[in-house]
Amino acid sequence: MLSRRSLLASVAATALLPRGLAAQVLPPEGFGTPAGTFPFAPEVFRERRRKLMDAIGGGIAVVYGAERPAFDGPLSPPFTQDGDFAWLTGIVDEPGAILILAPAERTVREYLLLPPREPESERWEVERLPLGAYIQRRTGFAKVYRTSALGSIVTSLAERSKTLHFLGPIASTTAPVPKALELYGQIAARVPGTSIDDSSQILPAMRCVKEPREIEQMRKAAVATARGHIAAMKQVRPGWTEGQLQDVVEAAFREGGGTGLAYGSIVGTGRNAASLHYSGRTGVIAPGDLILIDAAASVGGYACDVTRTFPASGKFTPKQRDDYALVLAAHEAALAKLKAGAYYEDLSEAAKDVFRKAGRIDDFTHGLSHFVGLDVHDAGDLSKPLPTGAVITIEPGLYVQAANYGIRIEDIYLVTSAGAERLSAGVPRTIAEIEAAMAR
Repeated sequence: MLSRRSLLASVAATALLPRGLAAQVLPPEGFGTPAGTFPFAPEVFRERRRKLMDAIGGGIAVVYGAERPAFDGPLSPPFTQDGDFAWLTGIVDEPGAILILAPAERTVREYLLLPPREPESERWEVERLPLGAYIQRRTGFAKVYRTSALGSIVTSLAERSKTLHFLGPIASTTAPVPKALELYGQIAARVPGTSIDDSSQILPAMRCVKEPREIEQMRKAAVATARGHIAAMKQVRPGWTEGQLQDVVEAAFREGGGTGLAYGSIVGTGRNAASLHYSGRTGVIAPGDLILIDAAASVGGYACDVTRTFPASGKFTPKQRDDYALVLAAHEAALAKLKAGAYYEDLSEAAKDVFRKAGRIDDFTHGLSHFVGLDVHDAGDLSKPLPTGAVITIEPGLYVQAANYGIRIEDIYLVTSAGAERLSAGVPRTIAEIEAAMAR
C-alpha cells in the first residue's frame, strides 16, 4: 500500500504531465524503453549530432538503428545497436529506431522515430514508453514520433532541402541496399530536384578520434580484460576443456568491472588455435599445447580487444619460444612506426618484413590492425593517416595447422602525437611475463 507521502507525490507528478499523458500510468524512473541514453547523458549525444550537422551543412540525413534479430526469443543473442546510431543518440535498447537530421531547418533540426507500441508483446518482453514529455526527457529529443511518420517527415523536409546525405556505410554489391539509400531513392522519385550526396566519410572520421570520456571507458574495459587473461594463465590445467577455460576468463572479466563481452570469446588449444574464427568449446587442453585466447570485456558499450598465446604447461618449449619471439618481434616492428600521421600500410609492411626475413610470411594470413571503440571493429579509414586520439590494434600472428598451433599477440593502442600508449598494458605479453604469471 502507498504511504500518504508517496500517494501525494504520485498525484503531483501526474499533475505536471502534459495534456494527454495525465491519464496514462507511466513506469517508474529506470523502467521501460528507451531507458535513456547510454553510457553518457543526453547532452553528450546532442553535441555529437550538432557537430555532425555542422559538418554536412544542410540537407537531410537519415540514420537507421539496428533491427531486431530475425530469430528473437529467450535463446536469441542479445540485441546490439548499430554503432553509428548508438554513437549519435545513446539509444541502445530500441530495435528499429530511426534518426532524422535536418541542419538547415530554422527550429526542429532533429527527430527520433521509434517503432509503434505492441501491448501484447510487451507483456512477454519489455514495456515500452508512450510518446510525450517523459520520453523526450529520457532521450534528449524534443521531437519523438513513431516510425510510421518517416516518409511524410522526410518528404516534407526534402521539399525545402533538396540534398539527401548518405552517411554510410558503403555496402558491397552482394549485400542488401542500405535502407537509407532505398529511402532516398523513393524520396528522389517523388520530390523533383532532389539529389543524393556521398557523406559516408564524415561519421567514421568523427568516431575515429575518441573523446576523453570514451577513452576512460576503454581503460576500464582494458583493466577488466587483463583480469580475465591473467586468471586464465594462472588457473589453466591440462585436461580442461576450452569451455572450462573460457568460463574462467569471462567470470574474471565481470569480477574486474566488465559490463559485457566486447565480442564472442575465442579459446583454442593446439591445432584449434590455427583456425582464426574458431568457435568450439570442446577441445581438451593437452600438456604440450599452446593456448590462444582472443577475448575482451566491454565497459559502457566500449570494447577492448586482446589476444594472448601461452603454453598449457606454464613453460614454452624451445620451438614455441622461437616462434613466439618472432611474432612479438613483428608486433614491436609495427609499434615502432605507430604515431599520429603514420599510415596503416607502413605498420603492416614493418610487421611483414619480420616474417619475410624469417621465411614465414605465408603463415601470417590476416590484416595487422583495425580501429576499436564502440564497435570492436570500429569506424575509421585505415587508408588515411592515423589521427591523434584513435585507438587501434596491432595483432600479428603465425598459424600452422600441420604443426598444431596458432600464435597471435594482440594489444590495443591509443595513438598520440609522440607515438602510442598501450591501453592493454596490464596483460602479460613477453615470454618472461607469461611464464611468471603462470608460475604455480
